[in-house]
Amino acid sequence: MRRKIKKEIKGMIQTMSEAHEHVRFLLENKHIAEANDLLSQCQDCAAHIGESIEKSEGMDTKAVSYLETYCEHLYTMSRTIDRKKLSGIKRQLDGCLRQTEYEIDEVIPLDKLKIAFMPYKASMWDCMESVWEAADADEECDAYVVPIPYYERNDKGGAEKLCYEGDIFPADVPITSYEEFSLEAERPDIVYIHNPYDGNNYVTSVHPDYYTENLKKFTDELVYIPYYILGEGGMPDSHRSLPSYQYIDKIIVQDEDKKESMLDFVPEEKIVAIGCPKVDRLLKLDKKKQEILEHEIPQEWREKIAGKKVILFNISITGILNNKRYAMKKIRYVLSCFENRDDVVLLWRPHPLVEATLKSMRPELYGEYMEIKDSFVRKGEGILDETGDAGIAAVVADAYLGENSSSLVHYFGVLGKPVMYIDWAVMKDKLEASRDFMYINAFYKEGNSIYFVPLNRGFSQELYGLDLESGRIDKVMTLPGSNPDSIEGAYCGIKKIQNKIFLIPHNTEDIYIYDLKKEQAIRCVLTESKDRVMLFDGGVEHNGKLFLLPKCYPAIVSVDIENMEVCEYKECIRSFAVEDKNIRMFTWAYYKKDKYLYLASCNESRILIFDMEEGSYEIKNIGKYPYGYTHMIYDGEIFWLAAYKANCIVKWDEDSEVTEAYTYPIEQDQSMDNIFSQMINCEEEIIVCYGATTDIVFVNKETGECRRSKHIRKEIDKLRKKTVIEGGGFSLVKAVDEENVILFNWRNCSFNIWNMHTDEWKSYVFRIPKYEILRMEKRYIEKYWISRGVPYCLWEGAMTVSMFIDYIEYGNKDIFNGTYKSYQGEVGDSTIGIRIHECMVK
Repeated sequence: MRRKIKKEIKGMIQTMSEAHEHVRFLLENKHIAEANDLLSQCQDCAAHIGESIEKSEGMDTKAVSYLETYCEHLYTMSRTIDRKKLSGIKRQLDGCLRQTEYEIDEVIPLDKLKIAFMPYKASMWDCMESVWEAADADEECDAYVVPIPYYERNDKGGAEKLCYEGDIFPADVPITSYEEFSLEAERPDIVYIHNPYDGNNYVTSVHPDYYTENLKKFTDELVYIPYYILGEGGMPDSHRSLPSYQYIDKIIVQDEDKKESMLDFVPEEKIVAIGCPKVDRLLKLDKKKQEILEHEIPQEWREKIAGKKVILFNISITGILNNKRYAMKKIRYVLSCFENRDDVVLLWRPHPLVEATLKSMRPELYGEYMEIKDSFVRKGEGILDETGDAGIAAVVADAYLGENSSSLVHYFGVLGKPVMYIDWAVMKDKLEASRDFMYINAFYKEGNSIYFVPLNRGFSQELYGLDLESGRIDKVMTLPGSNPDSIEGAYCGIKKIQNKIFLIPHNTEDIYIYDLKKEQAIRCVLTESKDRVMLFDGGVEHNGKLFLLPKCYPAIVSVDIENMEVCEYKECIRSFAVEDKNIRMFTWAYYKKDKYLYLASCNESRILIFDMEEGSYEIKNIGKYPYGYTHMIYDGEIFWLAAYKANCIVKWDEDSEVTEAYTYPIEQDQSMDNIFSQMINCEEEIIVCYGATTDIVFVNKETGECRRSKHIRKEIDKLRKKTVIEGGGFSLVKAVDEENVILFNWRNCSFNIWNMHTDEWKSYVFRIPKYEILRMEKRYIEKYWISRGVPYCLWEGAMTVSMFIDYIEYGNKDIFNGTYKSYQGEVGDSTIGIRIHECMVK
């Protein structure tokens, strides 16, 4: 007997049993007509059950005999109204049904359940494999794997090519040809499918014979298992409601969130939240990874990945279609990041339908895509994976690089491997060329060396030294107690006073002080440093105190060098404050003259003159420059100020308060918004060092006439040719003695020493050793950049592809090794397929 028939019979017996008591009540209360109607319904049910049993098991079964006796008792009851007799007849009716049910449960054998698995793509078989394994192992089931044919569509939506993949399924899966499996004749109890689109897919279509409407005609239970894995949240919008759902009896989803998201479109009883069978397959494959590496992958793969990390690159159909402007360039860029690397190998696995999709929907991209693919194969540096088993690729690979829209990303989530999402709009690694640049904007000199902490993110705790003769850069020490997770430009100034090193805060909250003698660190947090950036620009020493020069901080701050007492002078700054507390008030335009500190605004033509001994101050107007000034020097008689957003320097006689402006040349197309400069006093001239480009000009102090030096022109040209990044010029200009000037060039991160008297020019590149870069990047990746979603992931917006590749080689990938409830939940022992099978057969 088939299970469906048994289930129907037992349901009818239950209903009949419940009717007996009601019939007795009706007869006892003289409701004869109603009672007879209910008795007639019971007799019809008994007759239907008997016919079903005889059709299934033949004549002369005890169950049918009991039903015949049951009908006789029904007739007797219809003729009786005596209360005692009715109770006796009811017991006889109940007994007949119990005997009938016993025969059905214990005597009549059940037919095996006939279950048909009907995949159309071999590459998607893993979404139902573990369910098939459970059904195949069930002695009460006959499980058939019947791959069905499908059509590839052309660009007009028509059927172009009939495809069948039954011959490329795993060898251990017995295949039944769809030509030999007649739905009408076999009428399987359960049919599993993974394609719910019927004729509504633009790329492929299963053969119309296998549309859900037709399948439902020949099965009791049509079950849809999605072929993808999802992370947190609900089902994709495009999968919450499909026309085929009206014919499907059960939809398997990963978790309750997915189920909840579908309830507005699909009756709740149709949705079963159990899990994704792909998880079973992945965990099974991962357990035998070594066997796969040794025996189940092509020899070419084994040779290329030997001793290397493997990064899988995946692109989806959706990604290409939605980013057609960038898609081909993006693919070329990613492939280029792996060229000439002997520590990693790229495993490129395009979506199995990408070529058919481009050919039918984006024919203008198809040719270029094929050219990229052919070139990749021809070069032979990586692996092109066009096999049908994405699970093998996920197990072999050490990390995933690709889109977040691909279900393949969740394979790596299940396996706890690193994931990085690409940004389609990023066409080149803008950071790679300057990735090892070591930036500085302040130093102190001691002997024939200078000492500094880099501006780079994560390096503000590292004290480096540069030998001015040899150009050798060495890390002197890691400053104890400093913040290893500092952001870029944490400190803007460094001073060594007596036996203490002071770091002046820029994008951090504290003044850092390290006592070299006591080997002790102190961090002084200022009263208004929280939620501010660009606090100070530097510092000057006077009478045993260090005065911090504000940029955005609303005070001049002094620190007593002996007792570390901090004092804030706010009143003198108040009139310079702007509404946004992170808008600069001053920028580099300061000078210490005797006991006075001169600070020129970068927003207006005013200057603050602060008495560092008395704390008094005065404010003066200088010139008429709406954006103020960015640099200031004093030649012993005259102050010189570099105007902001204007190509001129201003000569200011403090005694007479007379000003005169000298204009210097700039490039014809240069925007005034980027104009600023720094200056050096050199006898009869002011040397202007451009801040927005790499150039130097000499301005005569008396006439304002400008000239360029032929002697250093070739050095400037060399720097220009070595430009790596656009924007910026000389960001640090400082005389270290009467002859020598240090100039830091932002565009190629070079440290230049220029002897103004001899025109000798030395240029040193400032670079961070690779191991130091990787150490810093590893820390930031693992502490800040990993998104703790499902799966844990990194984004190209936070880091580059090259950084990700290096991290896979040198980082701690175990941090990704979480168990995610959305994937495994309580079924991490590979029982999702078993649970689905048990749910469907009960």
